[in-house]
Amino acid sequence: MTGAPEVEPARGAGPRAAPDRPVKVAHVVLSLNVGGLERVVLRLLERTSRDRFAPVVCALQEPGALAEELARLGVPLVVLSRKPGLDPGLPVRLAAWLRSEGIRLVHTHNPGPHLYGALAAGLARAAKFAGGGGGGPRVIHTKHGRNYPKQKRKVLVNRLAAALTDRVVAVSDDTRAVALEVERVDPAKVVTILNGVDPEVFRPGDARAARARLGVRDAGYHVGCVARLSPEKDHATLLTAFARLREVRPDAHLTVVGDGPVRPALEQQAARLGLGGAVLFTGTRGDVAELLPAFDVFALASLTEGISLTLIEAASAGLPIVATRVGGNPEIVKEGETGLLVSPGSPEPLAAALEAIAVRDDRAEVGMRGRARVIERFGIDRMVRAYEDLYDEVLRG
Repeated sequence: MTGAPEVEPARGAGPRAAPDRPVKVAHVVLSLNVGGLERVVLRLLERTSRDRFAPVVCALQEPGALAEELARLGVPLVVLSRKPGLDPGLPVRLAAWLRSEGIRLVHTHNPGPHLYGALAAGLARAAKFAGGGGGGPRVIHTKHGRNYPKQKRKVLVNRLAAALTDRVVAVSDDTRAVALEVERVDPAKVVTILNGVDPEVFRPGDARAARARLGVRDAGYHVGCVARLSPEKDHATLLTAFARLREVRPDAHLTVVGDGPVRPALEQQAARLGLGGAVLFTGTRGDVAELLPAFDVFALASLTEGISLTLIEAASAGLPIVATRVGGNPEIVKEGETGLLVSPGSPEPLAAALEAIAVRDDRAEVGMRGRARVIERFGIDRMVRAYEDLYDEVLRG
């Protein structure tokens, strides 16, 4: 795997002078629906220095369920309503908006916004030069996931967008490897900035109070999972593994936090497996930080990941983790020390790992080692400073 140091916050240089006027930064997304990418964007918006940067969000499809957070943060939102399928007029409309707003930096998130945002920034720069003006918006893209490395057409689209981009940010070493080895992005453009969480928000808490908040019994072995209910998260394998765990741990209880298209199928599967009151589907919750202390172990059965924000949050809350060995998960979970890693799509190893955590005398210590790792590598302030330093670097270029 190709490795390079992640972007470090600037040190020893003292406070940086704020510009006369904050630089306008446009975050281009599909929407702000519930998901890890969207929460990373919101946390970045919340902590970005407003003396230096003036952020605005441009949603290409719809506002999304989390868009109401922007009002609290004082961040403007514009929705451009992309047409279904390929929308060749969208880069033109987006470029016109970038020029009218005086946007100097375009920060895109995920492949569709990356392509449209990079094309629009190029058009805006060309219009500025044609009009006798210099400069124009620069482009930073955050690659939040692996983005279909086996689908050649999508790889080519990502490669094209990267050619029009100043920097591509990988959120894990695995994501970086895909950018370099599959999409063949210029290594000079690729940097790594790990996703971050606030360890003062996601921290160990009162298990009994958290279980009361969920409405589940206090006794027993509590397994928790927080993830969108979509096929790539493979809750089906988790449910099968949990049913096998119940054969040796009849006191086990599973809480699944999240919603998505496969929820009806998962509820039917739980019923077929005879899990009855042993599984709780909570739907989407806005109080995840308060719920995590209810769990004895956090489980994630994903088939693919960039780097899982919920996994980092669970580790920050002091939970031992059982997760699949995919994407950036091994960068969060230190095998045997902060949790256990298993092959994806395999219920037997997943069930065995959950049982192994249940009987460990040092289960609490396992979780606290995970929390220490988060504080060291995945802090939110570290992430924000790294992005701000990258913004400065690109704008100077």
